[in-house]
Amino acid sequence: MKDLAKVRQQFTLALGIMGAVDLLMIIYLLLPGSSPSAKMAQEESLRNQKAALTREVTPLRGIDKKLDQTRDDVKKFYAQKVPDQYSEISQHIEKITQEAGVSIQAVRYTQDKNTNSEKYKLANVKRVDIETTVDGEYGKVARFINAMEQDRLVFIIDQITLNSQDSGTISLQIKFQTFLKET
Repeated sequence: MKDLAKVRQQFTLALGIMGAVDLLMIIYLLLPGSSPSAKMAQEESLRNQKAALTREVTPLRGIDKKLDQTRDDVKKFYAQKVPDQYSEISQHIEKITQEAGVSIQAVRYTQDKNTNSEKYKLANVKRVDIETTVDGEYGKVARFINAMEQDRLVFIIDQITLNSQDSGTISLQIKFQTFLKET
């Protein structure tokens, strides 16, 4: 009988331990996020987050090389398309005028007063406003405007005003901008 009491005590102890383990397992399964389906949903959510972040970051890969290339391109652009002196601007305008077969009157250069504001500020470059009147046949004036827009120097036409029109000849007042390197 002593052995039976001892076995009964061991059986009760084992049953109590198994009951406690079962209770802990039930609590674990009832906690949010601990079920297999919740873990799979969480894993899927993390995969979607990773994919979204990868899509956001992809354009930034190699950005250091792209920035270096952009800096080189800007230097080339300034070297090729932004003159050092007003005389280069005048020579180009004169060349375009002769090639188009039109005549120009009184070219006026003014340095834009707004270039000091941060909105218009370009590094080592100042904006120059130019105003002139162009006279010639319609086709030649159109060629002049087209040549200005396609010239190797940057000419930005702001305004064209028709002054007069006499038997095939027109007179246009043209306001445009270009840029000059600051020294």
